[in-house]
Amino acid sequence: MGRQDGVVFPLVAVVALLLAFSVTHIVLLYEVEQQAAHAARQAAEADELVQMAVFDVKEQIASSDPSTVVHEGGWTYPRGTAAYRWEKVGETSVRVSLSVRSSSGLRRSAAFTVMIPSLHITEWSEQND
Repeated sequence: MGRQDGVVFPLVAVVALLLAFSVTHIVLLYEVEQQAAHAARQAAEADELVQMAVFDVKEQIASSDPSTVVHEGGWTYPRGTAAYRWEKVGETSVRVSLSVRSSSGLRRSAAFTVMIPSLHITEWSEQND
């Protein structure tokens, strides 16, 4: 028995260290998952703002005077703001520049072409800030 007296403490220490590392790893994974979920919520919020602003711009184009060549404006939504500028490129198309900023600070810019009078989007380019 004299040779086995020093075995219990090292085993307990190793098991306790493994348990502590496991708990630390789980906590760090949880924090990373929370950050990823927050980023996904912000991206969904910005996408929602872009969709609302595109709908409103198309309504603005449809209700504008046919002689209007350039128009600028903006909207404030519950989750952010949108600024737009559109100009007629020809008789049947309008080029729109749109910039949205969510209340969480995420910014997104898009440029697209709308066909008149169908209001279909034919070209789309997006830039994330």
